[in-house]
Amino acid sequence: MTSKDLDRPVRDALSPRGSRLLPFSDLSRKVLGPDADPAQIEALRLRLEHLERTGVVVRVRGEKLSLIEFTNYQAGTLAVRGEAKGFLLSGDRAIPDTPIAKGGLASALDGDFVLVRVEKTKTKAEKGRRPRFARAPREIGTVVKVLVRRRDTIVGKIARGPDGTVVVPFDSKIDARFRVPDGKDLEAPDGVFVDARIVAWPDEERLALAEVIEVIGFEGDPGVDVEVVSRKWALPRVFSEAAITESEAALRQVEGDERQQRADYTRRTIVTIDGETARDFDDAIEAEELSGGGFRIGIHIADVSHYVRPGTALDADAIERGTSVYFPDRAIPMLPERLSNDLCSLRPDEERRTVSALMTLDASGEAVKAEFTRSLIRSKARLTYSSVGAFLETGVPPAGVAPEVPLMLRVAARAAKLLAARRTARGSLDFDLPDADVLLGETGDVVAIVKAVRNEAHRLIEEFMLAANEAVAKHIQFVPTPALYRVHDRPDERKLADVRAVLEPLGYRVPDVDDEVTPAVFQSILAQAEGQPEERFVSDLVLRSQKKALYSEECRGHYALAAPYYCHFTSPIRRYPDLLVHRALVEWIALRRPPDGEEAAGRTAWMAEAGPHCSNRERRAESAEREALAWKKFVFLSKRVGEEFDAYISAVVSFGLFIVLADLIVDGLVAIDTLEDDFYRYEDVDHRLVGATHGRVFRLGDTVRVKLIKADPERRMLEFVMAGASKTLRSPSRGAAMERNRGRNAAPPGPGSSRGRGRSRGRK
Repeated sequence: MTSKDLDRPVRDALSPRGSRLLPFSDLSRKVLGPDADPAQIEALRLRLEHLERTGVVVRVRGEKLSLIEFTNYQAGTLAVRGEAKGFLLSGDRAIPDTPIAKGGLASALDGDFVLVRVEKTKTKAEKGRRPRFARAPREIGTVVKVLVRRRDTIVGKIARGPDGTVVVPFDSKIDARFRVPDGKDLEAPDGVFVDARIVAWPDEERLALAEVIEVIGFEGDPGVDVEVVSRKWALPRVFSEAAITESEAALRQVEGDERQQRADYTRRTIVTIDGETARDFDDAIEAEELSGGGFRIGIHIADVSHYVRPGTALDADAIERGTSVYFPDRAIPMLPERLSNDLCSLRPDEERRTVSALMTLDASGEAVKAEFTRSLIRSKARLTYSSVGAFLETGVPPAGVAPEVPLMLRVAARAAKLLAARRTARGSLDFDLPDADVLLGETGDVVAIVKAVRNEAHRLIEEFMLAANEAVAKHIQFVPTPALYRVHDRPDERKLADVRAVLEPLGYRVPDVDDEVTPAVFQSILAQAEGQPEERFVSDLVLRSQKKALYSEECRGHYALAAPYYCHFTSPIRRYPDLLVHRALVEWIALRRPPDGEEAAGRTAWMAEAGPHCSNRERRAESAEREALAWKKFVFLSKRVGEEFDAYISAVVSFGLFIVLADLIVDGLVAIDTLEDDFYRYEDVDHRLVGATHGRVFRLGDTVRVKLIKADPERRMLEFVMAGASKTLRSPSRGAAMERNRGRNAAPPGPGSSRGRGRSRGRK
């Protein structure tokens, strides 16, 4: 019996049919029997500690154990928002978060997984009401224990003063003050960024202790921004020595039996197509036109599973990272450089191990056959989106390629158009958002922000990758074999109502829905916005209305793609879920049968744990990428105070307008008290500000001309006024209210977040 096998007996013993509340000795006898040996008892004790850390079991009335659902305790992630207000996150949009009582955070910090005692309470006004008019008491929590610490270090600036040295956290959600004991500061100068180890957690006054372990550098020094962001999000930056050793020992040559077991595609016209600054090339494509009509396309993906085996140090590091992280000037890869930039990078004219998906398309673009094999390829060219896009538009072949390459690219483009047409016909959404790229100088500073160009080459690669992901997902679902699927669930009907409330006043026709919200409903909205000035705003609004895609052991389909089967197969070099899919697929290729029942059940249970972990790691990477890019954009814009820009309103709040600069995709704020021509009132239902005297209206999606008046380095906030406004008139009461609100809303609730560069494949 494994430790996980104890979970069900423990639940049964503590269930309503059992005793609900048991000391360890009684629980041990119920679960293990009276004759259990010491090793079994210790295994149960360790498993109970795990169940406590994960919020399944809680100790009450001393040392008695209970399932948490039968108590007034809850476990979850703590979120600290403006002015040290804490909330226990429910994890479900339909269930409100539980507020934490003032002074009830104990030693917890934002992001910690905590145990909270929840009590019902009433305000003084509610206590005095008659029973007939009394509201239901609201729930409020108090942190009683930190189950899992999110961090053991803190990144921030050194601040020296008469009362000693402190680290001021870079993360505004960390509300504690960290005093540095004498001799533990590495003599870091005032104002420098440091990484510090937490040695004492916050007390009742939110005072903590930390010792400096590394001096990072001053703000503005090359690379400091990315280093600070990496530490804020606890991104691992160093591989274990064992993982490095394993990667260096990996063999380049393919010999003997292995060569016999792989299909040899080294003579085919296969190429890679990536961005000019791409750091790895893990996918390659080919296409040919069939004599009877239709196409045969090949998608060849680096065989990472050959090098990264379960249970190895490489695998442990890859699981922990979950994904590569791409910053504007560097990457934190999921795998060591020996693999990510060499053995698993499909360099031209070098033999590489791959896993291939070979698909036959009929004349309408429908996939009528899909085959999967381990293979060997030799890429004929390392092409870029710009060179291929230019060729498909002008007919001028990319420089230095063999004659057969341009011919293959034209065939591939025709096949991709058929695939795209079929996706559109079934209702797939295409969020082809206008975006901006940052151009960096030698020191890593932004020298320009330019409009991103998305051409036919981008769409070609995207269609091939989507087709492969769908084909592989369908295959592993019907084998069946346990793996991780990429799941995007249907949005709530009320989200469509929110979209309608914003867009119908702008003249958009939002279809009525009698039954379920299909992707075609949102597709019609995107079609109306195409080519319009507000296209990005509308696309962002529709995107925000969707649920987040995630990884799951269940194949529930991908709503936005209108795909009943979908997984991530095409990037195992940078996404751990893709590696798991490869392992499932290559096992089937080798054995031609699924795992047996017991083995399959165990793997499915493991996938159920891996899915949320990989989803969380992906969200962490996205957040870090966005923040690093936004920081670089902020520094660039801070040198342009006084200039005017075209923008659109991305969010309307009581203290002003959040705007997005149209060409630069950068967020900013127009404070309500800088609107000098009138006194404006906030109408939250209609998402607008309305002038009391002249009736001028500012609403979501409006295009405006703004002037940058201030770049606040502490909050990294860009402040604007409407173009032509020269003075700020602020009454004391309104100004104070605005400042309080700003603290609670340091980032806009709207869609205007700066986007990371990422790769054009995206994270669909």
